[in-house]
Amino acid sequence: MKAALNALDPLSRRGFVERLAKAAMGVSLMPLADQVLAQQAVGGKAKHIIYLYMAGGMTHLDTFDPKPGTEVGGKTEVAKTPVPGIVLAQFLPKLAERMKDIAVVRSLQQRTADHRGASYWMRTSYEVRATIKHPSMGPWAQRLLGKMHPTLPDSVVIGGGGEHPGAGYLGPNFEPLPIGDPESGLQNSAISKTIDDDIFGRRLKMMETFSSDFNRKFQNEEVAAYNQFYDNALELMKSSELEAFDLSKEPQEKRAAYGMNRFGQGLLLAKRLVTRGIRYVEVVKGGWDMHNDLWNNIETNAGELDQAVAMLIDDLKAEGKFDETLIVLTTEFGRTPVVNANAGRDHHSLCFSGMLAGGGIVGGQVYGKSDDRGHAPAEDMVEQKDFNATIATACGMKLDQVIYSPSGRPFMVAGHKEDRETGGLIPEGKPIMQFFS
Repeated sequence: MKAALNALDPLSRRGFVERLAKAAMGVSLMPLADQVLAQQAVGGKAKHIIYLYMAGGMTHLDTFDPKPGTEVGGKTEVAKTPVPGIVLAQFLPKLAERMKDIAVVRSLQQRTADHRGASYWMRTSYEVRATIKHPSMGPWAQRLLGKMHPTLPDSVVIGGGGEHPGAGYLGPNFEPLPIGDPESGLQNSAISKTIDDDIFGRRLKMMETFSSDFNRKFQNEEVAAYNQFYDNALELMKSSELEAFDLSKEPQEKRAAYGMNRFGQGLLLAKRLVTRGIRYVEVVKGGWDMHNDLWNNIETNAGELDQAVAMLIDDLKAEGKFDETLIVLTTEFGRTPVVNANAGRDHHSLCFSGMLAGGGIVGGQVYGKSDDRGHAPAEDMVEQKDFNATIATACGMKLDQVIYSPSGRPFMVAGHKEDRETGGLIPEGKPIMQFFS
């Protein structure tokens, strides 16, 4: 039935859904049909996600939402863009040149100014809870869209640290592969090269013998998931696809173009991985918790960001991968408009900025507006759930698809809430539709 419905033209589908609803319930579902068709008509172009996380709370006033010539703007001037009426901060001149490929959100708002809590909200669309761990976007994509590559992991996190939510309740089969240093790649992965194949095979058989009684006694989904996880890891260790993680295969000229620093090399590795078929790569860049001496620190930090992301855009375009790769740049919260006594900015959850590019996103635009001080959204406030709903829509993930945790609790990729009229569950995050048209 679904195939027949999708084969119809939009007007026919709309009429079919409406007639079916009238016949079944005696009511018209025209608004719902419109909503379903609208979601089918946009998004879904992005096959891959490169998610850039600015850990520590990136200052919006000195990156994507400058206020030059004002007290809150401080020493930050602007970089002009080719899009009339849009400027970025002086520390992002290369991204300013590529503004026609970029969509900026200037009205993001967070519910907490705590690093751990805000980071968790941003990555999962849910609040930190002691009783459950929610999945981040990479595992969500694998769960909703299926595994993309037969051997390589579906998601990778470069420089993520120990507090990353990972796969949460989805379990080990969906866990992102962690990489600390992009230049080191997958350390100690080529076991077959350092240990004789026969010896390695005997060790595996011995391990299976030791674990056989346990596996027979505890035949549940969690044990099966861990066994599958180990099987996948063994398959990966023997795969020729491991070369994707080796940055030494890249020309030195290209490596230098991304920047010979951990973030620049992380983005180059991310580009290598998505072009080899990995769906989701997150690259974390710290150093944004600038309580002190902001203007002596931001030039280097933002400079590395600017150089690497601009090169990533150019590189993906040159390889014909830009339109199918969604670049996301975000952070946990912004920084205060007031400059403190230490020439820095403190935590600020009421307003901050993010960026999207590629993957079907229409560049050259800004969504939302902060007030004159950059203190709070003046127009079109965007919560982390809305931002994540936009990512999910760009990749074709269904916002209303319910996934149950092992404890039987329902969740959706961009948050959920109860419909007051029906008592059912509906998506809470609303995608920024302007970015798709």
